[in-house]
Amino acid sequence: IGFRYGSLVEDYYTSFRLHCGGWTSIFCDPERPAFLGDAPINLVDILNQTKRWSIGLLEVGFSKYSPITFGIRSLGLRMGLAYSNIAFWPTWSIPITIYAFLPQLALIKGFPIFPKVSETWFLLYMFLGLGAYGHNLIIYVLEEGTVQNWWNDQRMWMIRGLSSYLFGLVEYFLKCFGISTQGFNVTSKVVEDEQSKRYEQGIFEFGVPSPIFVPLTMAAILNLVSFFVGIVQIIRGSKLMEELFVQMFIAGYFALNFWPIYDSVFLRSDKGKLPSKTTVLAAFLTWIVYKASGFILRN
Repeated sequence: IGFRYGSLVEDYYTSFRLHCGGWTSIFCDPERPAFLGDAPINLVDILNQTKRWSIGLLEVGFSKYSPITFGIRSLGLRMGLAYSNIAFWPTWSIPITIYAFLPQLALIKGFPIFPKVSETWFLLYMFLGLGAYGHNLIIYVLEEGTVQNWWNDQRMWMIRGLSSYLFGLVEYFLKCFGISTQGFNVTSKVVEDEQSKRYEQGIFEFGVPSPIFVPLTMAAILNLVSFFVGIVQIIRGSKLMEELFVQMFIAGYFALNFWPIYDSVFLRSDKGKLPSKTTVLAAFLTWIVYKASGFILRN
């Protein structure tokens, strides 16, 4: 049959068009692996690969063969929405980025944006947040996954939302307006012994400086600072803590997920640590965002 080339996600696009053409799939899971391959273990290569996929998925999602229009007509509502969920993955970067920055900036300024703990609307936020994560965890465990694997998976989802999904979304729209971006990046599969050892130990391999790490590091810095600001306000007995509780919880949860970044910046000295120039640039840009937010929130 062959792949439908001309797409950055030829595997996704091929299966989608085959299903639209009337083909059906079967689940094949032989005891002996039917396919073996190498995947990158360097974080910058992983994120660049995901960024490339993000651009390709959006190209399909906004094309005349969009799964949300052509797909639903050809496959029905459920299958069309299933393909649409994958095609528009990169748009997750929008809510993730908002939740990684806005509540934290407001927390530092003492500006509440969520209901008080004592208000009824707080229960809705708690139900939606815990319900979504709890549902995802239950499905993961029922599919023979572990809690540790689930935690790592949702952490990587958060990291992608602030890096590869975000960059892929921006580059796609720049491409739509005829603004050229960097070309195709081939993902390196070469693994050094030290990288392999760190991978086996579950240590993140940042490696080289890359713009893709900057928003991620900015979010890590901001969430850590805002969480400590919240702690200080609790110690001082601030009356605003009932109003700022949700923002402090969000900052703490993001900070917990960003532990590999803090470990890389403050504790590690190996070659795989986050480059110092990335940390310095991210800190400077975070300060600019903080100053700008002060002007916006004040007005």
